Amino acid sequence: MQRKRSVGMLSFISLIIGLIFLGVYIFTGNSLINDNITMLLGFILLALSFVLSLFSKKDKFGRISLYGFPILVVIYLLFFGVMSLFWNIP
Repeated sequence: MQRKRSVGMLSFISLIIGLIFLGVYIFTGNSLINDNITMLLGFILLALSFVLSLFSKKDKFGRISLYGFPILVVIYLLFFGVMSLFWNIP
């Protein structure tokens, strides 16, 4: 039980850190850190969070990461889909 709890907590922490990196990527616009680094680290940490949450489905932190990851991916794809419509106007 303790092992699943620690994996669930690690999953939740990596989800939060991944969200911070994606927030830095979206809101700073290459002014603080290179955009490639922040986007790559954000996606890697979110994917790591999702994989770890698969191992800790019964923990509440694992479930947050398990259900939060697909929601974040849809929001992120919608963000770039809508923004590409405005940026690519002929």
